[in-house]
Amino acid sequence: MSIKKSGQILALGAAATLGSMNAYAADKELLDMLLQNGSINQTQYSTLVAKEKISKKDVNDISVKLDKKGLQFATADKQFKMKIGARLHADASFHSGDNELDEARATNGTEIRRARIYLKGVMWDDFKYISEFDFADNKVAVKDLFVTYTGLDWLELTVGHQKQSISMELQESSNDIMFTERSLVNTITGFGFDRAIGIHAKSKGKNWSAQIGAYGESVGASKVAGDEGWGMTSRVTYSPINTKDQVVHLGAYGGFRETSDQNDILNGKDQTDLKYETTHLSNLYLTRSPEDGNGDNNIANAENLSIAGFEAAYMQGPFSIQGEYAQSWLSRDGAPTLDFNALYVQTGWTLTGESRSYKGSDGEFKRLKPAKNFSLKDGGGWGALELAARYDQADMNSDDSNGGSEKAVTVALNWYLNENLRVMADYRRAFDVSNNGNFANESDPGDLEEIDAFSLRGQWAF
Repeated sequence: MSIKKSGQILALGAAATLGSMNAYAADKELLDMLLQNGSINQTQYSTLVAKEKISKKDVNDISVKLDKKGLQFATADKQFKMKIGARLHADASFHSGDNELDEARATNGTEIRRARIYLKGVMWDDFKYISEFDFADNKVAVKDLFVTYTGLDWLELTVGHQKQSISMELQESSNDIMFTERSLVNTITGFGFDRAIGIHAKSKGKNWSAQIGAYGESVGASKVAGDEGWGMTSRVTYSPINTKDQVVHLGAYGGFRETSDQNDILNGKDQTDLKYETTHLSNLYLTRSPEDGNGDNNIANAENLSIAGFEAAYMQGPFSIQGEYAQSWLSRDGAPTLDFNALYVQTGWTLTGESRSYKGSDGEFKRLKPAKNFSLKDGGGWGALELAARYDQADMNSDDSNGGSEKAVTVALNWYLNENLRVMADYRRAFDVSNNGNFANESDPGDLEEIDAFSLRGQWAF
């Protein structure tokens, strides 16, 4: 066999090998040499180079992007994506009207309310994931930790530690809500139906969503004897009008939670203690489950908690109004069922003219986006200003459980410097506060009829 013929055979063998390679792409310099020697023609050369580029693009090319959405990574074929994000909420609060109280006096001061870091992204195109942890109070708390399968057009399945499908206000992110604290409705929704480990199914369209989930308890470090509690929730929403400048939102939700075998605990909490702080820092609970015989704020012999709620919202340009009503029933062993209720109505007006962002497939409002970011440079803007007001009330008195009742009005002014920075200022007055069992030891609990709370927050999030 001639040397020339042997070279041609080797060249063809190399070409065939290169043509079959996918993960291990052909070396372009070798292809150039083969083309120059006449071992392969131009068509073969172009085909092999194209395969080389595709292979390298799929395997090695990773795009990196940093913008208002955080630090983002993605493979060229978009099969894998990852984003690193965070949020920081730094709060200050102080009170007026609690000076005559002793043990129940509010705590005034500053705190890091939230300090979260998260990783979220996509695996193999069909799977989304998120891992979010909170480092506020110098301790680590698990927030979202789940995987969602999105391979079906009509259904999403989520498994892990997640928000339960209940309440528009509870579903909305703390980055997006118009007030530093959620309303009194959270007294009964947040305690039993916040985050928990479970499986959740969701079907959605542009203007609607339907969710249902089954859950165990929330993440906890302690292991106790007996079975955990469990629960189920469901929420449906519909937006007959859903445009950039106008939204009509309707929704309803329901939930059920069985207590654990250990001390009749709901959702892994320390005790069955339904409560609401004036601010997160204050430690002042105007509505709270009364103390039992052991000195704990615990509703004894609790068996299960049921809840039903309705929600509605309307937005027209810079104006929006939103409200919820929730009713709950707490069944007890050997004692009458307790029923509690709460509601809120809130309204917002964007003084700079922007409309709130609404996502019909989630049935919730998102963060306000300023038309012009704040900047002192030439041509810069002042961001967006939002004025908000809320009325809310809760009644936690039922049968022999005197948890108190209160009403409150809150006024807020929010300054959105850009999509990542926000400054919030809230004034809240609680009034018609009932003389509940939590203040039985106070010399004059009637002084609690009116309490003023002032809150400031600096927020950055991406």
